[in-house]
Amino acid sequence: MENFEENSEFEISTENITEKQLRNRNTNTRFLITINLKRRPLFYIFTSLLPVVLLHFLNSFVFLLPSQSGEKTSMAVSILLSFQLFLSIIRDSLPENSLTVSLFSLYVSQANFTSVVIVVVNIFLLKMKEKPPPKWILRMCKMELHKVDIVSDNVQDDYPKWPDIETELNRICFACFIVFSSGLTAVVLGMLTI
Repeated sequence: MENFEENSEFEISTENITEKQLRNRNTNTRFLITINLKRRPLFYIFTSLLPVVLLHFLNSFVFLLPSQSGEKTSMAVSILLSFQLFLSIIRDSLPENSLTVSLFSLYVSQANFTSVVIVVVNIFLLKMKEKPPPKWILRMCKMELHKVDIVSDNVQDDYPKWPDIETELNRICFACFIVFSSGLTAVVLGMLTI
């Protein structure tokens, strides 16, 4: 080990050299050298893992953008394309093997699928503005269908306006996707550290 030179990708965690004499031959000696290598993970953490995790969280923040700006769907599609790029980079760096699949590539695939769902939900929310809100949407948003005038006891069918409904739906979608992204990331990072 006196002549060992540091490697930027691997470090030696343990080494062991044992000497064994062969029984039939007195002059021959066998050496058994055991070296355990440990990969240095910082390069992969900063170039692959951290950008994918940040993109996964950024994906949920699409619902906080105002739909009037017209950037909601384009941001969601840009993040989807970024996941496709990371998936192709990971696919190129892994050996072609169908027996085992990398946990990190499964995480990126799941984040990619989540991004597709977010794009579809955004398009669905933008398309819904063309028609009056269905009752199930109003119930899901817990908005009142009827307002009662206390003085005259009249029931008015005053439906909430789309900007209010859209704000509530975006808030619900943001909460659902941020909880899902956080949970998935926590589970995968927990499994990667084991």
